[in-house]
Order: sequence, then C-alpha cells, then structure tokens
Amino acid sequence: MAGHPDITAEDLHQRILDILEYGSILYNNPHLFERMRQRGYSIADVYHILKNGKILKFEKQGTERYNCQVHGEDLEGSKGAVVTIVMKRRRMLIVTVLGGM
Repeated sequence: MAGHPDITAEDLHQRILDILEYGSILYNNPHLFERMRQRGYSIADVYHILKNGKILKFEKQGTERYNCQVHGEDLEGSKGAVVTIVMKRRRMLIVTVLGGM
C-alpha cells in the first residue's frame, strides 16, 4: 500500500469519518457528477463507500493534504471506490468515483 510514514490509512479513514459528521465536503466538480451518472452512483452511494470502505491507497500532497482511494461497496453491494483529497482536519474534496473495483 502506498502511504506516508506520519499517518496510517486507519488514521486517515478516521479523519474522513470525522469530516463526514462534522466537516465540510466539497463536490462541485462536473467530472465527479459525470462519473457518478455513468456508474449509477448517488451522493448516498458515495457517502456509504466513504463511511464503510477502506483506504487501499493514499499519498501526501502537501501539508496535511492527502489524496485517498476509499474502496468499498455502494448501497446495492457493487464494488467501487471514491477518490478524495482530505484537506486539513475538517475539509474533503470528492474528486471522482471508480466502478467495478
């Protein structure tokens, strides 16, 4: 697994869970909505994967900024992934979704 020595995938996933509950989530990217449409995903599917999935790949992109791939199942049980950028402790940008993972 790719990663960074000063944070684990589990720590980063906990940060994502905290952001889902208390933070700011940005998802105004037209590319994201096009990919969601292609894969039949709703925002609820994206949140479900982020909440219940596992980070299988992440890399640091500056101070407290991480690009993450969270893999899991959507609400119908199909495998997929959500690519996010976790920014600081309270912000996250949802970049795209991947299907058939």
